[in-house]
Amino acid sequence: MTINSATEPVDSVFTWFREMHDQKPIHHDAEYGWQLFDHADITRVLTDPKTFSSDTVRLYNEPQPDFDLFLMGNLVTSDQPHHRKLRQVINRVFTPRAVNGLADRIARITDSLLDDVAGSDTFDLMSTVAYPLPMIVIAEMLGLPPEDVPLYKSWGEALGALDAATPPPEVMESEIAPAIREMNAYILKHVALRRENPVDDVISGLANATIDGEPLRDGDLIGLIGLTMFAGHAASMAMVGNAILTLDRHPEVFAAVRADRDLLPGAIEELMRLYPPFSRMARVTTVETEIGGHRIGKDELVTLWVGAANRDPQRFPDPDRFDIHRDTGGHIAFGQGIHFCLGAPLARLEVKIALNALFDRFEKISVDYAGGVEFEDPMQIICPSRLPIRVSG
Repeated sequence: MTINSATEPVDSVFTWFREMHDQKPIHHDAEYGWQLFDHADITRVLTDPKTFSSDTVRLYNEPQPDFDLFLMGNLVTSDQPHHRKLRQVINRVFTPRAVNGLADRIARITDSLLDDVAGSDTFDLMSTVAYPLPMIVIAEMLGLPPEDVPLYKSWGEALGALDAATPPPEVMESEIAPAIREMNAYILKHVALRRENPVDDVISGLANATIDGEPLRDGDLIGLIGLTMFAGHAASMAMVGNAILTLDRHPEVFAAVRADRDLLPGAIEELMRLYPPFSRMARVTTVETEIGGHRIGKDELVTLWVGAANRDPQRFPDPDRFDIHRDTGGHIAFGQGIHFCLGAPLARLEVKIALNALFDRFEKISVDYAGGVEFEDPMQIICPSRLPIRVSG
């Protein structure tokens, strides 16, 4: 495997994961609370939602009306029984049958995006395909105008700025809250339109859905639609970029997958194990508990380093090796338990179609490191933000 200095930010995180497995698999600090790195410990937390709540926001954020409205229907930060009720409402959108029915449309969108760079021998994979493809697919599924993708991007960046720590109040009020307020109003406008004139899209279904016999509240609708919009594209975006970056670093595997596309599903699962889109998740304890001999009090933050769990040598032998023939069962790139990612089947399908389209169209694909490879913050999301590639054929 070739290590390029351009990939150092991500490689350094994985080096840190290895050190934590060896030295401090469970420890506490002021920023991340109790940090867990081992696969077994993290799996235990993810499958015990009574002890480990997903409602971590209450520990870190002062009340903010616009953000609180979004949180009402946010599956990621909701607990039972509200989580189950929300999930039942949105479940039908992501059934295998519904997702597979999108394959032809995903392929057409991918071809159209690649047509836009026809004749170019270099382009940024992230802005050309990896970001717009899943964003357009999700927008069309929801029933939102694809031409508003730049708006969705700005709102996603605002939500992404909300991390485990609370932003300064002045930043929340001046930069983040206005974007969320604009997003909330936009979503509710489209909900009102669908209530008057329903069509065959997700917003129409949600606008006329009920929970316990009552229409969904504005916050439920905003949370479900907003989360679907942003979480629904992030995993696919990251996986497309990480796939080309990793295959470029393993030319023998790249050649094998090109020659035998039946190897692609296994390669995608191994890529998800090695480079899970989200490097960590968070929970908060509801009672005093114990993990690995450590007593953890009630209402304490627990950070689950998913990227470390997927490289735990106790679970995956020789964990840093890229092996597309590996048994990847048990990787938790999409979580586990009641919060397992609803969009996992769609992400897998989008990545498979996008990679096949790239392989079919170009005989050679290589990362153009001289063009400037850039990354998102790998402590939060493992994903290139800019990935120039050279193509031919």
